[in-house]
Amino acid sequence: MKKTALFLFVLLGFGSVTLQDASAGSAVAMEPVHGKLVSSYGHSKEVAMQRALESARRLYGAEVRIIAATNVTGYCAIAVARHGDKAIVGVALGRRSATEADSLAIDKCVKAGGTNPRIISAWRG
Repeated sequence: MKKTALFLFVLLGFGSVTLQDASAGSAVAMEPVHGKLVSSYGHSKEVAMQRALESARRLYGAEVRIIAATNVTGYCAIAVARHGDKAIVGVALGRRSATEADSLAIDKCVKAGGTNPRIISAWRG
């Protein structure tokens, strides 16, 4: 009886981890002309990508693309910096902490030559 209870407990634990990871995706879509961004999270990676693209197309037209996507649950951030008259976008998805996501998004902007980077969006997804 004890082995059966232990087996059920372990099985229930694996089931809850699987359910948690089933909605772990995040995606960011961008409209390239004006740099408008749309994010989607809380679904699988494929669904998050599809929803981000659909929302971006509905808002900004057909010329949109996915710039980042993940199936990892974690903290996410989008940073924007200036590079002359252009904007540089840095995206960090699925990080262990909000601070790590913010730092990585800002670092991506700086490495791409951007100045004065700032976080414009952050979430846990």
